[in-house]
Amino acid sequence: MVDKTAVADVNNDSELAKESVEKPKKKMSMSTLVLLSFAAGIAAGLFFGEMLAWMSVIGDAFIKLLQMTIIPYIIVSLISSLGSLTLVQAKSLGIKVGKLMLVIWMFGLLTMFLIKYSFPDWQAGEFFSLTALEDPNSINLLDVYIPSNPFFSLSNSYIPAIVLFCVATGIALISIDDKESLMRPMQLLGESFNKVTQSIVKLMPIGIFAMTAATAGTMDFEEFQKLQVYFVAHVVMTLILTYWVLPAILAAITPFSYRDITGIAKDAMITAFAAGNIFIVIPLLIQRTKELFHKYDIGNQQTDDYANIIIPVVFSFPNLGKLLTIVFVLFAAWFSGKEIDFFTYLPMSINGLISLFGSVYLTIPMLLDSLELSSDLFQLYMVSSLFTSRFTSLLAAMNIFILAVGGTAMLVGIAKVSMTRLIMYSVLTPVVIGVSLLGSSWLLSSIVNTEYNMDEVVAQMSAAEKVPDQVTSFRWDELAKATGPRSVAEIRESGVLRVGYNPIQVPFSFYNAQDELVGFDVELMKKLAAEMEVKIAFVPYTFANVLGAINQGQFDIAISGLQMTTKRIEHVGFTTPVLDLHYSFVVKDHRADEFKTDKLLHEAGPLRIASVGSYSIIPHLQKKFANVTFDTIQSDRLFFEDDGKTWDGLMISLEAGKTWTILYPEYTTLYNREEIKSFPASYAVARDNASLQTFLNSWLAIQKSSGYVDKLYGYWILGENAKPKKPRWSVIKDVLHWVKEDT
Repeated sequence: MVDKTAVADVNNDSELAKESVEKPKKKMSMSTLVLLSFAAGIAAGLFFGEMLAWMSVIGDAFIKLLQMTIIPYIIVSLISSLGSLTLVQAKSLGIKVGKLMLVIWMFGLLTMFLIKYSFPDWQAGEFFSLTALEDPNSINLLDVYIPSNPFFSLSNSYIPAIVLFCVATGIALISIDDKESLMRPMQLLGESFNKVTQSIVKLMPIGIFAMTAATAGTMDFEEFQKLQVYFVAHVVMTLILTYWVLPAILAAITPFSYRDITGIAKDAMITAFAAGNIFIVIPLLIQRTKELFHKYDIGNQQTDDYANIIIPVVFSFPNLGKLLTIVFVLFAAWFSGKEIDFFTYLPMSINGLISLFGSVYLTIPMLLDSLELSSDLFQLYMVSSLFTSRFTSLLAAMNIFILAVGGTAMLVGIAKVSMTRLIMYSVLTPVVIGVSLLGSSWLLSSIVNTEYNMDEVVAQMSAAEKVPDQVTSFRWDELAKATGPRSVAEIRESGVLRVGYNPIQVPFSFYNAQDELVGFDVELMKKLAAEMEVKIAFVPYTFANVLGAINQGQFDIAISGLQMTTKRIEHVGFTTPVLDLHYSFVVKDHRADEFKTDKLLHEAGPLRIASVGSYSIIPHLQKKFANVTFDTIQSDRLFFEDDGKTWDGLMISLEAGKTWTILYPEYTTLYNREEIKSFPASYAVARDNASLQTFLNSWLAIQKSSGYVDKLYGYWILGENAKPKKPRWSVIKDVLHWVKEDT
């Protein structure tokens, strides 16, 4: 007798086995694959370091493949979608989407201002930068936004101009009756472009891995640490706006839940984040917008058409991702020690919003200039963009998605303010933002070392290039017996070149932390002595005795950033200019406003300005400002040690002033870019020492032509490599020691 229970069990087992065979395994989603590729890229970059720098080529190739169909897709989708609308629908689209965009801009700018309260206390300091002498870049919005030659706009990827051309063409099609012969082929082209994009998207894990591996392998950890305040501020602001402020605005006016708003387009968000590029996810955002409406059974051809139109159009307008550049400007002001209140921030942010219709690379220098911050800080932005561009793209993608969903909901008449949701989000938003800012402030205070160390950087500077150290000593009693200047032949015969210097003339001649005499002029003179094959003796001087000492022959050459003036050339001979320096004032930080304009200077009352030596511009300033008097002092350090008790400001070269304010960060340099004047700095020899003067002129010409003077200028004046750059850390090199340093 057959056991029925056993048969049943066998049958059940066979059915289960059959189901397990027939049921396909669930495939890993694209968003999961992209995330895994992103994580693997970071791990590989940290492990192999700069060895993976070559993979950026693969990443660039993938980005170009994704961009291949974007502009054609925008053209055909915009023209065909707009052409299918009525004039009433087109007008309604512009008004309603425009209102939503203004609301988002307003909330975004207000929220961004709050991030400054999470910054820790900081004392700033920076070297001179050539960008301080350059005019700010102007923004020509006409070239970016008006397609005077559509083919030129297409070839240069001027998206705003392309969109304007498509919008104008699409609106013109609205009033044309017989247009089906054009519309249908364009719709088919749009579908084909979308299929091409979907095929390329399958390669995304490879592209994302290559890009993140190259970035993680080449980014300098010191650069990352230097910018960690900005990174934290940028990330926190991105998360607040992306996952709270924007979804809250949409959830309050549409029937869609917060969960669906933040979840349905996650693959597009992840892709934008991983690639650091918003352009490539436009087709995905359009598709996810359509899916959200269909999920709630309110999607139709009309909502699909609106999605096709809104996203390409709003892409050309500044989004909150672009507006995050304002967070960098707030960081730059903090980094430079400048306080920005709301009344300064508001016009600056509006100006930034308008200028962002153009390029962010023009906006940043313009905003820095408007706040009188060094344009050199733009380099920090370029370095940081390797990291922040991904978060910028994440926020930009969410912004465009919210505008598409909210705009479509308003156009089809399903948008309605929910008082329950509005009250809930109004109560929770201050809590969310407040907790986020407090957490950021605590984190930054814990991890960021705000101890000022730029003065140590200057103090540790030694040499831009190694030259034979042939410095020797001298005896004052022998110098006192000098009877006149020495010729080149006599210097060679003695075996010692005597150079007079100011011991506290930063950055031309000063003593560093190791009590070594260093500086631009000192290093150049050491090179001269080495090439003359003689030793060198540095003889200190004061401005009271320098002219007499050099003519007496106590030293052969006088250095230390000497200004060539009409009065001085009557007493000594000068070489051809070594550098062109620029006039500036150095004042206490809190007194900077008193010196900003000629009007403020006149209204400031009696002012005493110190200067080392007599600058040729002083007589002009005395005539221009009757309330300003000038006092000659023996060294710039006397002014700084006086701490504002005697003098209100110091006249000094902008180049030297920048270095002094690194050593004394409570001071700042002021100059007028529009009326900036320069003066020649050169070396002095005895008045009748024609042979040495001719020799030095020819030798300086050789050093300038060879690039040696430029190299010293970069190191001592611009601060290039003032902190030596260390090789990039990696696991394979520094932990496992599988490769050598030079591999």
